Amino acid sequence: MDKLYRSQACPIKGNAGCENARFFGASTFRHDDAATVTFLIIAYGSEQAARDAYDVLWDGYYGKVAGQRAKTFEIALVGDERDARFGSSGFSVEPGAVAQIRVGTALLWTEAASADKGGIDEDGVRDLATMLAERARQAQNGDAPSAALDG
Repeated sequence: MDKLYRSQACPIKGNAGCENARFFGASTFRHDDAATVTFLIIAYGSEQAARDAYDVLWDGYYGKVAGQRAKTFEIALVGDERDARFGSSGFSVEPGAVAQIRVGTALLWTEAASADKGGIDEDGVRDLATMLAERARQAQNGDAPSAALDG
């Protein structure tokens, strides 16, 4: 990971949480200009490095993405560690959510936002985050990709 990616993936003082990070990827999807979902992944050089970065990044940045009054919600028992919050974020107090999951040597985030109420919900974010975590586990195990959303 170069300096630019570190500043994007770990936007806290000194890019904390990016120590021993090897790769970073992000992809954003937009649906009818009403809702967006962004997937972010940081791959670390070891499982311990990912474990060390987990709380640093959740407490220092990602856990706050869904707004100050966001409430936690449960994610399926996927990955080795997991946290999720749903609330309001942005200037117009639009609905927002974030899920952070550690799968072995990787940290994964699913961030969702909607311009209107009802554009996103906990179940949708849970399903997307679970799919990403399952795919990460398949990749780490060398398995063929099969993770998908139901329906």
